[in-house]
Amino acid sequence: MEVGIVPVIPLGFAFFLPFIAFATGKNRKVVIAYALTAQTVALIAGIKLFRMVYSSNEPLVYAFGNWIAPIGIVFEVDRLSATLVLTATFGFLMAGIYSAKFIREHGIEFFYTFLLGLEAGTLGAFMTGDAFNFFVMMEVLGASAYAIVGFYRNRSESIEGAFKYGISGAVATSLYFLALGFVYSSLGTVNMADLSAKFHNISFPVTVKVFGDPTLALGIFFALTISMVLVKSAIFPGHYWLPDAYQGAPIPVGAVLSGFVEVVGIYALMRFLYTVFQGVSFSGWLSLVFFTLGTATAFLGSLMMLVQRDVKRVIAYSTILHMGYLFMTLGVGTELAVLAINFHIVNHAIAKMLLFFTVGAFIHETGETTIDGLAGVGRKMPVTTFLFGLATLSLVGVPPLNVFFSKMLIFDAVIQKSVWLGSVVIITSAIAAWAYFRVLVTLWRGKPVEGHGHGGHDEHEGKEHPEDSHEMKEDWILTSVNLILGALVVLFGILAPVLIDSYFHQAAVQAMDYQSYIEAVLKCVQALSPG
Repeated sequence: MEVGIVPVIPLGFAFFLPFIAFATGKNRKVVIAYALTAQTVALIAGIKLFRMVYSSNEPLVYAFGNWIAPIGIVFEVDRLSATLVLTATFGFLMAGIYSAKFIREHGIEFFYTFLLGLEAGTLGAFMTGDAFNFFVMMEVLGASAYAIVGFYRNRSESIEGAFKYGISGAVATSLYFLALGFVYSSLGTVNMADLSAKFHNISFPVTVKVFGDPTLALGIFFALTISMVLVKSAIFPGHYWLPDAYQGAPIPVGAVLSGFVEVVGIYALMRFLYTVFQGVSFSGWLSLVFFTLGTATAFLGSLMMLVQRDVKRVIAYSTILHMGYLFMTLGVGTELAVLAINFHIVNHAIAKMLLFFTVGAFIHETGETTIDGLAGVGRKMPVTTFLFGLATLSLVGVPPLNVFFSKMLIFDAVIQKSVWLGSVVIITSAIAAWAYFRVLVTLWRGKPVEGHGHGGHDEHEGKEHPEDSHEMKEDWILTSVNLILGALVVLFGILAPVLIDSYFHQAAVQAMDYQSYIEAVLKCVQALSPG
């Protein structure tokens, strides 16, 4: 299997989906079957890629059109990116299956087109070995994300959320585009392996040696790139758009945004800091920025969870909280930090998707998104309520569930720098636990609102006209997806030591091996060079 085919699969299927829909008279079953086929094929390709990368001693490289680096664009996949690709292909498939039941509005062909485009951009961002191509992939996922957040185009909150997300995202990617200009003007390349080679004084073909000291250009590059990530990954003070976007977006969209799209910026910083420009002279100042803004983000997210009345906004601020943990850990600069970030991205994605999807099941049956509007629903949907509780316990960090172990790794990593940073994880987790407990108690013991299930109106995302709240039941498709995710929450916790030793530790070691990252591209260059 060619390395570069994985993101091409959802992108290619997305391109033809509107034509398929038109040719079949917008047949809903055909559209869903077509989209799920694309996502299943992408998952199979992700699994094969994962196996290939872990059976190789060095990153795998794919040169588009056989143009050698650094002239041509390459995908370079190491164990870090392969782990994220596998998780993303699985998560998008779960979202696709869930959406088949959850999305009842007209225009489902465009929903799946945007979802596949979002998947293609996310996978491409994880796999690219070119800093400019990363910008292209962000544009692909950004355009898809802005459109799909506003899918409910007849609802004011959806349009507002999409508008805020679109404007903020466009500004963020523009900042990154400027950052590329500074790094290219100094180092004369945007290929990541070539950038790393120039920075570490390693000879690389075609491009010239660095003229002068690139420190100033790299300083501006990191300042602009971090500014981009503040918005893209919802780090304080760039978090403002996320609650509105999540409130207006369909539940499956919020799940993939939280689990995969928002971490693309974190991944980019991790790649630039730990692989490409490992050992940059002003790393101490960067660490201070990460610690300060990450701490502020974690406290903001946890405290704001306490005062929300809409359950979607509770989840949104929970995402901001966890993005704060990841951003804070970026400043540690150790192999343990890479391991902790990678493992937490995977665990958070699984648990947060479960949280989104269980809440989505409640909304599907009631048409309500306010916490008070969902009062008492939990007793009528006990399986979903149990899985909702499982997701919240995991995200809080209760053993032996999966997020507990990645939080422990984050704690171990940051406490090497400061006991105060370790206390941030504990304090904010306790605050978040209280917020989740408040929602869970209302779901189970709250008194149902009179006329419950009839007043969804603009907030409604499920049944068209639920006639009686006593007729609520757990849909087998939604429940099946939630059971799969719930099982993974438990299994990834129980098997955490094995997973860490067998996969995540190896990924962290390889991610910090910049020499292997450079040599893999050099071998590709030699193989493609004439003579």
